[in-house]
Amino acid sequence: MSKTLFVGCDVSSKLNTVCLMDPEGERIGSQSFPNTLSGAEAMESWLLKVMKENNFSELKIATEATSFLDLHLVDFLAQSQELAPFNPSLYQFNPKLVRNFKRAYSDKEKTDKVDAFVIADRLRFGRLPEPYESHQPYLPLRRLTRYRFHIVKSINREKAYFLTHLYLKFSGFSLEKPFASLFGATSLAVITEFSPDELVHLPLEDLTQFIIENGKNRFKDPEKVVETLKRAARESYRLRPALASSIDLILGSILQTIRALEEALKEVDRAIEKEFQAFPNTLQSIKGIGPVYSAGIFSEIGEIRRFPGEESLAKFAGLTWRRYQSGNFEAEETRMSKSGNEYLRYYLIEAANALRVHNAEYKAYYETKFKEVTKHQHKRALVLTARKLVRLVYALLKKGQLYRANYQQEA
Repeated sequence: MSKTLFVGCDVSSKLNTVCLMDPEGERIGSQSFPNTLSGAEAMESWLLKVMKENNFSELKIATEATSFLDLHLVDFLAQSQELAPFNPSLYQFNPKLVRNFKRAYSDKEKTDKVDAFVIADRLRFGRLPEPYESHQPYLPLRRLTRYRFHIVKSINREKAYFLTHLYLKFSGFSLEKPFASLFGATSLAVITEFSPDELVHLPLEDLTQFIIENGKNRFKDPEKVVETLKRAARESYRLRPALASSIDLILGSILQTIRALEEALKEVDRAIEKEFQAFPNTLQSIKGIGPVYSAGIFSEIGEIRRFPGEESLAKFAGLTWRRYQSGNFEAEETRMSKSGNEYLRYYLIEAANALRVHNAEYKAYYETKFKEVTKHQHKRALVLTARKLVRLVYALLKKGQLYRANYQQEA
């Protein structure tokens, strides 16, 4: 009869605090090791000794995944030849999973030893996430796609910060929206070169010529753009000169940061495309997704065989909705769980957003879902389209088939 040792590890930059637990929930050992290679080797020897002395036949280990602090330890233990005879299974718990489970221990203190105990008990409880894979040829690709995610979030954050300061300089600009894209070249040229007062007093002919030259004669109606700009300038608050110079400096600096991040994004996209060429797959056969989004989806999924069905893949991505029912009440509006892999969820949603433009089947599905409700129409329709995409991704990767559009537009 098998006997499993459950190991909970609370990881920090300096120490790995470990708690050992038997199948009945009894603590049989607790110790801390330096978060170094020698500390990992000492932990390996200790686990091996405990396993043999207590006749354990299987080993399960869980850490709380905080940044990269547990990655070296998990990878070391996964590749351990000493522990291999015990078929170790390793799990990286989402901090949210551990935090919610710890609520059952209302009398517990907040210490590393207590946290390690809770992790071990959660591991013993079962209903576990996907185990860690020691052999991951797509890990370099995953690091690139996750870094790309970080760059995109940084760009969005800088743009939001830019908008807050733009309101101070030119409060009417965002309200009137003279340009389709606020961060377009012509829009930014107006923002950086003119104040509202200057725009008000600038002759119509000069401003029109400025718009035509910076827009490379692409505006269908430059006179209308100029009229909107003039109106926005007239309705904007005026800043004191001393404050205006500071705001101009801040806006210029933020723009430099955004441009640098956008150049980095292009470089990373090229690296992702190059790295992705080493992985034969069928995702790129879906017209509209492209190599970058395909790589992000592929690298986060890894080995598709570890998912028994598309429902488990959707759960892994956090594209699920919890039912809320009590008695005769059934909630019509429920929140998406968002408890899964945020990187996979991001790339699926971005891919779905591209498909609603380039793919007739997904465009029709998105539009149907958009019309079903009156609140949160775009967000709801987009995540439901992403959920539909999960089924397709699972089928293509599982069967190794190319995508074939089966949607026929009405004549």
